[in-house]
Amino acid sequence: FRDGVESPSIEEILQRTTLSMPEFLANVPKTYDIDVHTTAGNLLAGFRAVQWIDHQAPSIIYHHGASEIPFDYGFKGIFPLKKMTLPANLFLIRAAFHDNRKNFMSGMAKTENWLAMMAGSVKMIEAVIQALRKQKSNKITVCGTSLGGFITNLHHIHYNSADNYIPLLAGTAMHDAFINSVYSRSVARSALAQPNIMTKLFDFRQAFASVNHSNVYPLLARYDGIIRYDIQKDSYGELDIATLDKGHTTGALAYESLRNHILKIATNQ
Repeated sequence: FRDGVESPSIEEILQRTTLSMPEFLANVPKTYDIDVHTTAGNLLAGFRAVQWIDHQAPSIIYHHGASEIPFDYGFKGIFPLKKMTLPANLFLIRAAFHDNRKNFMSGMAKTENWLAMMAGSVKMIEAVIQALRKQKSNKITVCGTSLGGFITNLHHIHYNSADNYIPLLAGTAMHDAFINSVYSRSVARSALAQPNIMTKLFDFRQAFASVNHSNVYPLLARYDGIIRYDIQKDSYGELDIATLDKGHTTGALAYESLRNHILKIATNQ
């Protein structure tokens, strides 16, 4: 955020974001580059159709974490298709600025870029969901880790068109991660000096509380230094929270636990 914290709200950016979504066959494994048109300019994002069983199988749309490059690193750990059979259709979202580390570091210098990146992913998730619905697919679950978990919650807030939402290592008080957690060491001093603006832009608690969230199944790590447990747990209100006795990185690497949590919900709807 070194180049400025001023930005339109996520709501305004979402309203003004469009993307050029190709027609795709869910049963053909392929990675698609997607042009996303935002208030911050034209961004390049993408998604991958990874596995297709049939339209009666549950579909899982997964979103990676921030600065996760390659963007499929955690996905391959959670869904190791070369090692085991997984009973779900699988799709993977690639956020803007995540094609390489140089683009991520330069892109995240502006707050509006960060919000536009998230808005683009929300729009892309919605486009994939609508394409799956047209192909008569049901039982759709959206999930993601860290940044992907916050984006999962944003899609729930603004669309809620999936059947289940599983935010992993994320809450709805994203501002706390930037301002108060150990991650604040990576945030520009000029941004930390304006906590009110950061809170206004990244605090999604009120928006989350205003929608029915009975289809949200969060997972948090008790010793997470970035996604602080007590703060983010409270941000979910009365929802039951699955908890790992781990930190942020060790939680993100607890692939079996994450996979079990996702599949339990996605396949038992």
